[in-house]
Amino acid sequence: MEPASICKRCYIMRNIFIYFASVLVLTTGGLIYNFAISYYILDVTKSPLLFSINTVIMSVGTIISLPIMGTFIDKYNRKSIIIFLEGLSCLSLILLLTYIYIYGFNIYFLFFITAIRSFIVPVVSNAFDASLTQLFNEDKIQNILGQVGTIRTTVFLLGPLIAGVIYGFVTLETMILIFLILQFISLLLNFFLVFDEYETNPIKEHEDKENIIKYVVRKNKEAFKYIEKNDVLWRIILLAMIINSVGAASFSVLPDTIMIKELSFDPYYVGIASSIMGLGSLLATLVLSRLKLNNPLKAMKIAFLVLAIVMTTFTLPVYVNMNNIYSLVYLSLIGLTMAFTFQFVSIPMMSYMQKSIDNQFKGRVFSLLNTLGNVLLPIGTLIFGALYEMKIYFSANLFSSIIVIIVASLLLNNSVIRKSKTIYNNKIQL
Repeated sequence: MEPASICKRCYIMRNIFIYFASVLVLTTGGLIYNFAISYYILDVTKSPLLFSINTVIMSVGTIISLPIMGTFIDKYNRKSIIIFLEGLSCLSLILLLTYIYIYGFNIYFLFFITAIRSFIVPVVSNAFDASLTQLFNEDKIQNILGQVGTIRTTVFLLGPLIAGVIYGFVTLETMILIFLILQFISLLLNFFLVFDEYETNPIKEHEDKENIIKYVVRKNKEAFKYIEKNDVLWRIILLAMIINSVGAASFSVLPDTIMIKELSFDPYYVGIASSIMGLGSLLATLVLSRLKLNNPLKAMKIAFLVLAIVMTTFTLPVYVNMNNIYSLVYLSLIGLTMAFTFQFVSIPMMSYMQKSIDNQFKGRVFSLLNTLGNVLLPIGTLIFGALYEMKIYFSANLFSSIIVIIVASLLLNNSVIRKSKTIYNNKIQL
């Protein structure tokens, strides 16, 4: 084996270790932070609408920031972008902690911090998504995604339980401080990642002198044309746009609303339920890390149809009189099934996109996917938040399920699935 090959293998192995460690600490911290904020809002205000507003603010920031930053992710050093933005994320948490320490908790200041973080967190995630083939061997992407999913879902399995226990013994400020420390550790780890260079088109002289707004618009037009020419990618984006507006919008608010507002679960019970739901994701990622998918979109379609059927049953404890133990077991098992199934949507979709999109377009294409995919999410989240405020649960969920079934069946028809299989397998052979 040549020295250059050995050297490349070494830094890839190092990247894997660092990236996995960064994912572990950041996911753990984020889960603790989200658990604390979610429980605090619903427990104190009893308002699903206020809870949904916090989610909407994050979605709107994502929609605004990604089309702009996606162009720079493709133009500039992705490692520098990630480190700079993670530093800003730390500063936003310091600002929130300082305010709470001096003035106490204020829902409107939380909305302000959420707005700031909505311009940071999605871009960091997008930059990493666009960089995976720079960090790891392309033919190992599905395996890497599966292992990363395993790490995240292991945290989702244990994290809520830990967060639920912690919440009962420490203040909200302490839980935010824990997230800040873990965020800082992630920042330090990412300094040591090695990013492979990739070929780009030579930067023309007029690009340096071009107005930044014109540059962003032009680059996004290029990415949009790239997507337009790819029928499969366009369908994935349209699918994400519609399904997120009903399915993701509903379930960004529903589980916590039912457990905290309707069933009055204490933090420990919420933690147990969330942990068991996380077990479903863990089992799915373990399966997917060892399973070779020749046709990711076929797996996605089947998973969407199963999700649509199962999600209609989630609200049963609201309508059937049962004690908290039975409600806990029921919601945990339904949540476990949904979490397991959802991984057969997210990992195959990411695997397909990683291998089918050219490297120089990944930042912009992933940005447009996330932007267009989430463009209807804020409206959907507010609508479902208002419906849940009025205790309309089953009817809202049934509507979501019907939309998911119709859209998945139409957009991922047999012709598109065959075409995607050809594209995917041809890319693997290259």
